[in-house]
Amino acid sequence: MTDISRKWGRVTAFVLVFGPLLWSSGLLLRTLAVSSAGFTPDDVARFAAEPFAVREQLAAYAANPVLTVAGYAVFLAGAIILIPATAALAWLAARRSPVLAASGGALAILGLVARVYFAGVDHVAFQLATSQGLDAAATMVLDTYVDISYGPWRIAVVAAFGQYVGALLLAVGLYRAKIFGVVRALLFLWPATMWTGVLKTAGWWDVVASVLLLVVLTVLAVPWLRTGEPRSGPERGLRIW
Repeated sequence: MTDISRKWGRVTAFVLVFGPLLWSSGLLLRTLAVSSAGFTPDDVARFAAEPFAVREQLAAYAANPVLTVAGYAVFLAGAIILIPATAALAWLAARRSPVLAASGGALAILGLVARVYFAGVDHVAFQLATSQGLDAAATMVLDTYVDISYGPWRIAVVAAFGQYVGALLLAVGLYRAKIFGVVRALLFLWPATMWTGVLKTAGWWDVVASVLLLVVLTVLAVPWLRTGEPRSGPERGLRIW
């Protein structure tokens, strides 16, 4: 293996770790922003009765804008870095399953791109809460929620759906390429079931799922960092891990 290949391999291994690290950190900050906002039981019940988490998220922003914006920003950074990480996983899967790798990787990346769009709408909503007040901003967002959340021509919501199908195809491809065993494939799929859309609430189970994704990709990346090439599993038999 050439020095250039090793360097590119180590860069790829770095994004495999750094992407989910930022992703899980952002989800943790978003969860802490809500839990530390000082909501009363009546507030929690009122938020839970609403179909969307818009008022809850904007109220968390009003109570602690620094922590809330940090959570959304770090989460967005993680989603962006997971784009090249997903491309790297697709490259690995292509060794055995090129069709699954190409289709799964492309669809999963489309889902991550859609999150960039959603992050832009989130940011605008926070700016409205700052300039217009919490109630006015919540009313404006809720009155147009479907249009702003789905995006023009529904492009964003269609792209977001790619994360579910794409992650499944990619997980199967990585298993067939002997990169993942059954357990790692399932842990890889769990975070892909997470919500998408505008001003969504993050919870502790989201944090757990994202941390497990971090563990799975770190286990894959560590040998890659050392040698410049990922380690494959056994050639025969059921691969558990």
